[in-house]
Amino acid sequence: MSKQDHHQQQQQQPLLSEQLNPIVEQSLEEDDVVGDGSVDIRGRPSKTSTSGRWKAVYFIMATEFLERLVYYGIGFNLLTYLVDVLHEDTAQSVSNLNNWQGMSWILPLFGAFVADEFLGRYTTIVVSGFIYILALVGLTLSVTLPSMRPSPCLEQMNCEPASRLQAGFFFGCLYLVSIGVGGMKPCLSTCGADQFNEENVEENAMKHSFFNYWWLSICGGSTIALTGLVYVEDRVSWGWGYGLLALSLLLALGVFLAGTPWYRHKHQVGSPLREVTQVLVAAIRKWHVPIPSNPCILHEVDCDKTIPHTNTCRFLDKAAMPTMRIEDHSMVSQANVIEVFEHESSFINPWHLCSVTQVEEVKLLVRLMPIWLSSLVYIMLFTLLSTISLRQGMSLDLSTGPYFKIPPASLELFTTITAMVFIPLYDIYLVPLMRRFTGDQRGCTLLQRIGIGFIIAILAMIVAALVEVKRLKVVQDYEMENNPSATIPMSVYWLAPQYILSGISQVFGFMGQLEFFYDQAPDNMQTLGTALFTTSAGIAHFLNTMLLNLIVVATTQGGHQGWIVANINKCRLDLFYGFLASLGYIGFLVYLLVAHWYTYKKTSNSSTPNFTSPFKKLSTPELAPLVV
Repeated sequence: MSKQDHHQQQQQQPLLSEQLNPIVEQSLEEDDVVGDGSVDIRGRPSKTSTSGRWKAVYFIMATEFLERLVYYGIGFNLLTYLVDVLHEDTAQSVSNLNNWQGMSWILPLFGAFVADEFLGRYTTIVVSGFIYILALVGLTLSVTLPSMRPSPCLEQMNCEPASRLQAGFFFGCLYLVSIGVGGMKPCLSTCGADQFNEENVEENAMKHSFFNYWWLSICGGSTIALTGLVYVEDRVSWGWGYGLLALSLLLALGVFLAGTPWYRHKHQVGSPLREVTQVLVAAIRKWHVPIPSNPCILHEVDCDKTIPHTNTCRFLDKAAMPTMRIEDHSMVSQANVIEVFEHESSFINPWHLCSVTQVEEVKLLVRLMPIWLSSLVYIMLFTLLSTISLRQGMSLDLSTGPYFKIPPASLELFTTITAMVFIPLYDIYLVPLMRRFTGDQRGCTLLQRIGIGFIIAILAMIVAALVEVKRLKVVQDYEMENNPSATIPMSVYWLAPQYILSGISQVFGFMGQLEFFYDQAPDNMQTLGTALFTTSAGIAHFLNTMLLNLIVVATTQGGHQGWIVANINKCRLDLFYGFLASLGYIGFLVYLLVAHWYTYKKTSNSSTPNFTSPFKKLSTPELAPLVV
């Protein structure tokens, strides 16, 4: 090779490198794009290195922490306000509390619909946040202005009730809070889970631990509400307490907006409720059409993104049945049907014909419903224990040392602190221990986890009944039956065991349900899955109100005094707790039967990595089969 040729080759080498660099950079950018279709706030594809993961989730968890602080700052002490300030009796105050909490847990279903169909999750959170703040300002005015509440009543007997204007304004603002909760609750948790890409092995491991630490943020918010805000409401003033709640929610909205550059957003595909309705309408329209024995007859539109056909709920298959006369179904293939159908019509009305994938997604939701219904009893036990135990605590000695008395609502600290301590222990130690015996990457299946929470809730009811027997004995010994305003010489810490059991039950049952309904819902309906969880809690609160009213009516028949009366010292809460334990046992047997026949959703991943805590660096995981 001549010197001239060598010199020309050296000149060409930089040119070749310059040509390859854009190709390499483009390839690297494509590899960095999140593979699940997520986009940033401007609609551009999200990048794995600069978006999502724990960095984005911390902002969302902080928002949830502050929002739960606000919600529980109202809810935990609402019974005290209704009794001491608005002068409601035991049955009325418990019913009003259950009704408000029920509405707050049901409205997330409608919030999920608005987010999926119209606004998107991000915008729904922001709009709901402003409504929430407006409601808190109204509540602050209601509890601060003397004209908006009845006159004080020191004896707590024959007190003046709140006027219609006073009660109407207070409860109007209270239910406006429910609207704010309805928008934020389903969108925050789903938005948090969206920050992890299930197709990425490392992020999939992170997502499995997400719900455990998500619940930790909820418990943290409730703990601050119980230790700080409840004390301010009881010992300083209700106005200062509710004013701090309004400022806390304003801060929550600011934190959420601050994390905007790092969020991953899923494309808005419309409300799953519409797709569910389309399948039901299409199936009912063809009720007279025979169910085909050959699934190839059924209509499918995108063979690359399909859910395999199943033989459950065959009636719904009629929604995917083309309305054409085919005499021999066994001789027809999927391609033949598509060819004939496309020849007949170029437009498919989704209210007449649905795809197999859409039908199978509805089948997944249908399979969830028995679990959803059977878990209502568990949530009823959990919420009633919290409400009635608070009423018990208001009658006991609240002294903690010679100079300090804890607010009655702060009894819930036993529940939240227990949960906060138990969650990391469960994730770091108990899950690996159970995994050795079960082979399940979660330690136990989701349904087993819910069942364990069910059993612990029943034990808590039994303990609560025994503690109430002790309380009534002290009342009789000191002849305090006719003096409900006096403090019973029995420490409030006698109630600690039932609250601690409630906290452990929460880690298994409530967290298990949240993850179950999210995990088992169709991939594009996971907001609806989260809303199913919150809706079950809402319906349970309304069922509690009905149950309390039935107990009052049934136990006062024939001139009897009844189990639940205005005088807490004449209530038979021991019998009521015993009844709830029996109801829980029956509900648990029904749950076992339903869970035994449940079939888990099939996933595309044949293996699942070990769980990863956000507080420890992810190392190369050993893959193990997911046992479900």
